[in-house]
This record gives sequence, C-alpha cells and structure tokens, in this order.
Amino acid sequence: MIEKLREKSQTVLLKPSIRVLYLRKLRDSVKHHREEIISALKEDIGKSDYEGFMTEYATVMQELNFFINNTLKLARTKNASFDLLTFPNKTEIRNRAFGVCLIISPWNYPFNLSMIPVIDAIAAGNSVYLMMSRKNPRIRELMKEVLKPVEDIVHLENDRSYDEVLEEKFDFYFFTGSKNRGQAVYKKAAENLKPCVLELGGKSPCIVDKDVDLEDVAKKICWAKFTNSGQTCVAVDYLVVEESIKDRLLHYILKEIDENYSDISEMSRIKTRAKYDEFRKIMMDRTDRIGGKYHDDEMIIEPCVFTDVTFNDEIMKDEIFGPLLPVISYTDIDAMLMHIRRMDNPLAFYVFTKDKKLCDYITNSVGFGGGCINDCMMHISNNKAPFGGFGNSGLGHYHGKWGFDTFSHKQSVYVSRKIDNPFRFKPFTDKKLNLMKKFLG
Repeated sequence: MIEKLREKSQTVLLKPSIRVLYLRKLRDSVKHHREEIISALKEDIGKSDYEGFMTEYATVMQELNFFINNTLKLARTKNASFDLLTFPNKTEIRNRAFGVCLIISPWNYPFNLSMIPVIDAIAAGNSVYLMMSRKNPRIRELMKEVLKPVEDIVHLENDRSYDEVLEEKFDFYFFTGSKNRGQAVYKKAAENLKPCVLELGGKSPCIVDKDVDLEDVAKKICWAKFTNSGQTCVAVDYLVVEESIKDRLLHYILKEIDENYSDISEMSRIKTRAKYDEFRKIMMDRTDRIGGKYHDDEMIIEPCVFTDVTFNDEIMKDEIFGPLLPVISYTDIDAMLMHIRRMDNPLAFYVFTKDKKLCDYITNSVGFGGGCINDCMMHISNNKAPFGGFGNSGLGHYHGKWGFDTFSHKQSVYVSRKIDNPFRFKPFTDKKLNLMKKFLG
C-alpha cells in the first residue's frame, strides 16, 4: 500500500492541476456528507450541531476552498533574488513533495484535525496514510465514504495498531495528540531521518489585567474554556487574574456559565471513563469549587471553577483538558511570569489588557506556540497565519500556505546559461581578487 501511495506522489500528483482536481472531488464529498458528519460528531463526542458545524465542518471547508483557489500559485517555481556571486545565471526554488505522509489525528476534533493536514499534504503533492482515533467509531466509519473519491491517494487505516504502522517507513510524519505518543512518533521519524511535525498541547494560561471590560472578558474566556467541554488543545487551561478585579471577574464568569453553559444537551461528553473519574476526584478534593455538577450516565461534567488556586497545587501539574477552570490571583506581575516560565512552553497564550507596553512585556517574557491579545482561541481561525507549537507544545506548523510549505521540500536548483562568472575559475589573479574585494567587501 505504501509503495502504491508513493508512486502516486511521484507521478500523478506531480502536476498541481491534478491536485486541485482531487481537492475539488474531496470538497464535493465533504459537502455531500455534511449532515452525516455533524451527526457523527454528536454521536461520538456529544458535540452540538452548531459546535460541530463551526469548529469542524466549516474550518475544513475553509481550508479546501483556500487550496482549490491557491494551489497552482503556491506550487509555481520561483526565482531566488539577484546575487552577485551567481550572476548572470539564476537559482530556482522548486516545491518538491516528500512522498507518503503519515498523519495521525486525535479524538477531540476528529474531522477537523484529520482533514486539514490531509488537505495541506495533497496540495503540496503528497499522498497520505491516515490514522484516526479508534475512540470515534462513527466518524471513523463515515470517513471511508468521505475519502472514497480520493482513496487512490489517501489510505485510511482501520485494522493495524499504532505500533504496527510505525514500523513502516514513511517520508513525512505528522502527529496531533499527547506528548507521550508524540515522542514515540518523533523517535521513529528520527530513526528514519525523516521530517516530523508534532502538534501537542500544554497548560495554556490566560492573564487578565485590571483595566479591561470584565463582562467581555468573561464571555470570551468561557467560550474558549468550555467549547467541547474544554477538550481542546488551545483551550484556556488556567486563569491568572490581577487580585483587585478577581471577585468581579468571577461574578461575570459564573453569570456567563449560568446563562449560556448550563444546558447539558449542548455539552460534549468527557471522552473516557478514566478521565471522567479523574475530574470527579479533583472536584471532590477541593473546597473552593463552584459548579461542576456531574452526570455519570452521560459522562458529562458541567463547567467548574476553582477560585483559590496556587501554582503549587496538584491541578497545576498537568494539562487539564476538560471543563475545570483554576483561577490564580496575582499582585506582582514578575513573580507571576516567573512561575509560568518554570512550566513547559504552552501551546497557546492569552492576555487581556489595555496597556500595550504591559502586553508586549508579558508576551515577550514567555515562549508559546501562538496566542491572542484581548481574545482567546481565535488565532487558529485564520488560515492565512501559521498554527503550531513551541518547545514542549510541539514543533512545526500548518494551515493554509504554511501547511503547503510544511509539506513541501524547498529545492534550490542553479540554472547555468551561456554566460558564466569568470571569477570562480582559475587562474586566480591579483586583479580578480582586488575586484572581488571592491564589490564584495
């Protein structure tokens, strides 16, 4: 199977116009299965129709439309800028596909996080070996139908385990998921000396200064924390609030939860019983809990806020990945930033403030994948900008043009014409040397 896919990349997909035809077929198929996709997301995860459409279907369509309109332009060979050492000849920059890309996607956004890297890889001329999480049987089964028009260049693996698949040799590795499994993929890519992109996660902080519209901040924080019940890699993991406005902000957060995040029919399930039980234990062990009503049969936990957390608490050790929101207050900005820097690099970083100098100081003090100022999660919505991790939260990036570049090897090719630069050939005379010193320093 892998050799057949590699052959497609080396022959059929060499032509960008053919890639666009495949992407058009894929878009038609996604459109045709729209209602089934949204229904499958609800069945597997419990996502509401609105959330499934907005966070999964719509983002995939945006990526497909971008590449259908831009692949031919992105794939063009470009000339490198003028250079005295190579004048009068030219250097071309060509986009070369890697071959067969292994794409491993997670369970939390199974359609979005499978399809977008697949689209990027196809646009760059690669074929794809796709592995989806077994935790979503309905959407995984439906993907067979969605991918049928492109099944000769995209193989959806349904039978083999991760370990079995990783024994194969791929030309590119793309992984979204947990740090532990990501390390295994990275190790295998290193053994095969192949490029690798890792989209992991981490404890993404949200810092709130005192000079902000607290009602607006509360609305944005709740959306970024409780969408998909917090099971989002760029969700707000914890809140760090200037002490003087903490109680007022909590008032608006709890008001927003009560008004817009209390209907369990619109809440995603906690994906595994083990994680559900872990969250219940965390809630039972704390006395500063507000909310967090749980529903054992549905495995749903309503939004829960912990009001008096410190950086040393147990809940601050690992990424939460659920609807639990720790709130930490601060008075000394430098002491607070020191605590954040001691932790692993977060995938996302959010700051609410009207003070530009303070904002620049905060965002320049911490390494992170991407983020927002006076908002949350919206940085991943614009596919004209790169999305990716930093340090422990991942490496590499994708979305739009950045995905095309990630899945393309930039190949430089020097093209010699009839006229050549005489200075590179012997005899090496003093006259030549003095002229080079004059022009090249």
